[in-house]
Amino acid sequence: MWLTKLKAAAPYVIVLGVAAFLFSVATHFDFTPERGRIGPDFWPKLILALTIAASAYEIVKLAIWGQREVEGVLESIVEEVEGALEPAAGAPPASHLHLLALGIALTVAYVALIETLGFFIDTVAYLALFMVLGRYRRAGVVLATSALGTLLFVFIFMKIVYVSLPIGRAPFAAVSLLVMNVLGIR
Repeated sequence: MWLTKLKAAAPYVIVLGVAAFLFSVATHFDFTPERGRIGPDFWPKLILALTIAASAYEIVKLAIWGQREVEGVLESIVEEVEGALEPAAGAPPASHLHLLALGIALTVAYVALIETLGFFIDTVAYLALFMVLGRYRRAGVVLATSALGTLLFVFIFMKIVYVSLPIGRAPFAAVSLLVMNVLGIR
């Protein structure tokens, strides 16, 4: 019994050990702190601390309960949907390789155009087109989700994490600068 628990916990023990080592490395970053700003060590240490906590939780859970799986509400909903979407007996499974190829091409175009269009315009277009490619047809939801999602990304990356995002070339840069101004990003 304990051997089964040990085998199940092994990946979490390894992840915990690697995360602890990397956390130790992150505590020795050499930088000059600026007043009122978080340092470059903050986000790596936060992510590693959360990784350590999640791994420790899984190790304790496995030590106490073993491999027992507790089904939650989300899992039961997913199973119901998957059951409803299964093809009829004997019917060949649907293949959408063309959608996969278009998704890959769309992603390559996103990367290629980000310096020209800027993060905001390129990401709004990418998210909207990807949703349409995924056969979601409610235009209002697609536009709102892609615009609001991109605004959230811009705010988090530029205002909280201090990541510089491409603003694009003229005339697209004007849109990026307007968005930054509205969000209070300097």
